[in-house]
Amino acid sequence: MTDSVATTSAQEKLSELFGSYKAEWLRDYVFDLFTEPSYFPALMTPRPCILLGGRGTGKTTVLRGLSYEGQFAIGGRDTAKIRDWPFYGFYYRVNTNRVAAFRGGELPQEQWIRLFGHYFNLIGCDLVMKFLRWYQLHTLEPVYLSRDTCDLIAAALHLDASDDLPSLAGSITMALTRFEAYINNVSDGRFPGLSMQGAGLDTLLEGLVQNSSFAGKYFYFLLDEYENFEDYQQQVINTLIKHSGALYTFKVGVRELGWRRRTTLNENEQLISPADYVRINIPEYLEGERFADFAKAVCNDRLSKLASSLNTPPLDISSVMKGMSEDEEANALGVGPMVDDLKLKLALEGAPPAVLNEVEAMPPLEAYLIYAWARAQHHSCLYEFENRRARPQEWATRYSNYKHSLLYTLRSGKRGIRKYYCGWDVLVLLAAGNIRYVLELIDNALLLHLRSGGRLDDQVPAETQTLAAQNVGRKNLAELEGLSVHGAQLTKLLLGLGRIFQVMAADAIGHTPELNQFHLEETNGELIESADEQDRALRLLDAAVMHLALVRSRGSKPADETDTREYDYMIHPVYSAFFVFSYRKKRKMLLSERDLLRLILKPKEAIRDILERHHRSDDTDLPQQALPFSAYYRGTPE
Repeated sequence: MTDSVATTSAQEKLSELFGSYKAEWLRDYVFDLFTEPSYFPALMTPRPCILLGGRGTGKTTVLRGLSYEGQFAIGGRDTAKIRDWPFYGFYYRVNTNRVAAFRGGELPQEQWIRLFGHYFNLIGCDLVMKFLRWYQLHTLEPVYLSRDTCDLIAAALHLDASDDLPSLAGSITMALTRFEAYINNVSDGRFPGLSMQGAGLDTLLEGLVQNSSFAGKYFYFLLDEYENFEDYQQQVINTLIKHSGALYTFKVGVRELGWRRRTTLNENEQLISPADYVRINIPEYLEGERFADFAKAVCNDRLSKLASSLNTPPLDISSVMKGMSEDEEANALGVGPMVDDLKLKLALEGAPPAVLNEVEAMPPLEAYLIYAWARAQHHSCLYEFENRRARPQEWATRYSNYKHSLLYTLRSGKRGIRKYYCGWDVLVLLAAGNIRYVLELIDNALLLHLRSGGRLDDQVPAETQTLAAQNVGRKNLAELEGLSVHGAQLTKLLLGLGRIFQVMAADAIGHTPELNQFHLEETNGELIESADEQDRALRLLDAAVMHLALVRSRGSKPADETDTREYDYMIHPVYSAFFVFSYRKKRKMLLSERDLLRLILKPKEAIRDILERHHRSDDTDLPQQALPFSAYYRGTPE
């Protein structure tokens, strides 16, 4: 096999394993790549579970892994084990096209609630019937329901009487199809017979457990993309969740802030954790080392399959993604000439040879701090050197605080890479608990590496990893616009905040180091023109969190997760390489709602004003990768 053919084969296999990072793209292959997260056992208990996390955190993969198809694949496709499973899960992805049809001025909401409740009854029963067909096909064991039970189920769903299970299954599928067609003509006023909420489903499962094959079994309804339900529809399902438990339960995947209603159809009845459900917040559950270990297991499993298919030695992702120490990175970014400048200035200022020897023995980054601090404070280099000698503890603390920040200042305003983003540990921090981002970063880095002539068993250079991180940031920034009705505004907000934090990172000396978060100041009537503007800004923040433009963490005081104001916010770290600022969660500043809106409406003036409040100037060149967005920064139409 020629080198070019081998490279092409490696790229194709790489894209198959890492490029198809959405569970929807992998289809049944998703089960072959399934890696069990540490919270998976909590989902297997017969309690309702709410799985919270942004897109790409693995909700779909986990819910599909709980389905009967997933359990079958994960268990090695052993048909003999199917009868022994303690539960059977039915996966349902909420389709916006379907559920959005249940709204409109043609009917009052009370009527829409009845229609949707009947629709979900049909969906649930249809999911169970599909499972029963699958079960009989794979176990070769017939499943029977008595004629009386079939009649009861049919009556509950307003269907014609059915003699047996196959005819009942056909009637349910046909009724579901006809009902969906009916909804598009709901204004005709001809209402079909509607079932009571949960009716039919309860009767079906009660009849099913009378069958010896399912005695003592539990049934899970696995609802993915719960945020796509209308608000009242969430209340309908909440009611089922609240009162489930005897035979079946619900496992729900929803984006952060996507669970908008916690009440049932009784406004005075709420779902409360842990009394009514188990709450699993994926980013909180898989933070720090737990996420790093999980991500490493996911990547190494895929690398193992890649190496096996290409007949190459096994690979380890932490070895492939080469990292750099801060001192190594400083050298790569050109700290050496600046240390030479420091020594020259010290000599011109009359420093004795002992001083120059001491500087020579210092780590270059520490010597650069003396040079940069003297320039920022308008002091001589010799003055700051002597200051360091006189106050060693103060300078040791300063160096500790600024060591990482110094890296962002070395190539400020220059073309090319201004800061390296490389190493497995750094890439994990860029992903911020999002497994899809991990796969995107690794896929981009390895593809660039192969295209530049590298081999899979070579370490990926720091420059290649950095370019890949920039590419992933750029790609996700471009995709923001199409994610929601707020998409264009989210893109502008991100561009504005990204520029602010980039300038602050490039001009950190003498200022607060690694300032890359913000929180909202208390409402000030002079700063916000109206309650409507305040609401717009807060809704925008919620959308930014839901679509992963921003990440949030609880502020200094306890907060309800729906209280936007009480959180600290940060641009999602996956964008940090694109804008060039720190990916580490560090220090924060105050912004107002008016600041956020002006970043969208008057970006040039807003960026200038915010930077001036922090004693910075917006007169440095954009990073090369951000130049395509220069029209936004100039405040001119694109």
